Amino acid sequence: MVALLEVAGLTKSFGVKVVDDLSLTAEAGDAVGIVGPNGAGKTTMLNLIAGDLVPDAGEVVFEGVNVTRMAAGKRCHAGIARTSQIPRPFEQMSVFENVLTGAVFGAGTPLAPDVALDIAVDSLRRTGMLGVANTRAGALPLLGRKRLELARALATQPSVLLLDEIAGGLTEGEVVELAETIRRIRADGTTIVWIEHIVHALLAVVDRIMAMSFGQKIAEGDPATVMNSPQVQEVYMGMAPE
Repeated sequence: MVALLEVAGLTKSFGVKVVDDLSLTAEAGDAVGIVGPNGAGKTTMLNLIAGDLVPDAGEVVFEGVNVTRMAAGKRCHAGIARTSQIPRPFEQMSVFENVLTGAVFGAGTPLAPDVALDIAVDSLRRTGMLGVANTRAGALPLLGRKRLELARALATQPSVLLLDEIAGGLTEGEVVELAETIRRIRADGTTIVWIEHIVHALLAVVDRIMAMSFGQKIAEGDPATVMNSPQVQEVYMGMAPE
């Protein structure tokens, strides 16, 4: 059986290796969390999967197709969507217009106007943003901007959703709310690959965690087992093994 997303031997250098021979597999419906200290290469890995960067070695295979050299826009059309650490809405446009843009340009083929509208409304509903659909995106608080990132990505109708520290900067209550939204998105069948420093948010959603350090995978598996690993405790949590 072909995995939905398969990353093999991925390597990227910027003078030094930032991602080093990294491999990751995600089946349809999986939710995979990625943890590691700052500088571990997590966001670079996500950029390589999304097509924002081209690897020096290795490959990215999506739905059995090698997309390693495919442009980011084409990968979005194929079904790979992402959010950014820092939300980047079209600030002068409304929330609805932002999400409609995702639906129209993420499809890859022209959509009938009523279809695009339905997709946008559904994405707003799934992310709890319908009530602020007519609000100017630039006027949203941070949680609203994070939810808008999710809604716009969902409007591209992805099979795989890549989340880059989407809970960063939120209050504890907001983290819980956002994690519940992501849990529902996963329950609807979207595969999730989620980089996050707020580990308890990941634990509410994912069933597998991969830990990284200096661009390499150092552990992968059941979340509790990975987070309790002496090596992960040492490099990620600053606790030397006994």
